[in-house]
Amino acid sequence: MQYTAPHYYKKFHCTGSDCPATCCAGWQIQIDPSSLRKYRKMKGLLGSRLQNEIDWKEGCFRRYGGRCAFLNENNLCDLYLEGGGSRAFCRTCRTYPRHIEEFEGLREISLSLSCPVAAELIINSAEPVRFLHGENPDREENYDDFDFLLFTKLMDARSLIIRFLQNREHPFRLRAAVCLALAHDLQERIDRNALFEADTLFERYDSPGVWDWFSDRLEEIKKRANYADIQRDTEQALFSLLDHLEVLSPDWPPYLQQIRKVLSANGQSCLPEQDFSSFFTDTMEEQLLIYFVFTYFCGAVYTGNAYSKMKFSLAGTLLIRELVRGEWLQAPDQCDKETVIRTACRCSREAEHSDYNKVTMEQMLKEDKRFGIEELFSLL
Repeated sequence: MQYTAPHYYKKFHCTGSDCPATCCAGWQIQIDPSSLRKYRKMKGLLGSRLQNEIDWKEGCFRRYGGRCAFLNENNLCDLYLEGGGSRAFCRTCRTYPRHIEEFEGLREISLSLSCPVAAELIINSAEPVRFLHGENPDREENYDDFDFLLFTKLMDARSLIIRFLQNREHPFRLRAAVCLALAHDLQERIDRNALFEADTLFERYDSPGVWDWFSDRLEEIKKRANYADIQRDTEQALFSLLDHLEVLSPDWPPYLQQIRKVLSANGQSCLPEQDFSSFFTDTMEEQLLIYFVFTYFCGAVYTGNAYSKMKFSLAGTLLIRELVRGEWLQAPDQCDKETVIRTACRCSREAEHSDYNKVTMEQMLKEDKRFGIEELFSLL
């Protein structure tokens, strides 16, 4: 078994009760079948409490006021304290904020942006992300119908995308446009069952002239008479994605309403002001987009929708940027890196920690014509 993780992965340390956004509140904690069986057999006072504080039908811990039943007033876990440490945890509690994507012969491990400590490691990293590799030769497995050819091309495409995103000789908007177009063209070959053309596609995108070509194209699009209207409509469509998602935190809808009100009052343009660009930097956008791409792009081996995965990654990055911009417009003197981290965590919790929300966003990004490639270019 091969393993891959970003270089900052081992730097993570849970801050426990000092965490500004406990992972034991704000969402439902699902319990894996093995842990459920273990909890049913536990005796004593803790066993009795588990019997009462687990929703056995739904397979999750009960919540009170949005908080896990085992989260005490000191923001510490009673199950951990009374059950002998982490061995008492279910799989979700044992792994979070670690996120694992499973492929045949490979596990890709990342840190979830919804965790403040992880978000700080991701967003505040000045150096380009490096990926560390390991191997456990004693562990093997086989997946039925795993498409190795598609997976190989997705991995090749992702490596190229990450390399493009880390090319800091070019502005982020240009880097992101090239990567979006690459995913678009790869999808066209996937749909035609023409993956044998993928290598030629990658070579074309890896040629020196690609940067000038896309720079000229972005400028041509920007000069169109209806550019401002396209930009406004696409920004509205971007935020409308969030209207179709299930709400995980009760304070999310009023927060989102306020931010959208601020952005609307300051004009619909999604392009950040110069001062804001200095605050929310290209490097931050780079790290966010690479986080999403590394986490989700190769999952297209199970769905065949590489372009939708890339759109989802870009949408997540742009939504975080615009939410931060809304905060900045309200109180620029009070905004700092903690504002960016807090906002990224908040958005990630809503978008990423619900399978329904992720699937819904991908489906809308795929089917809604307002998310065409040139429409998305307008938001960069």
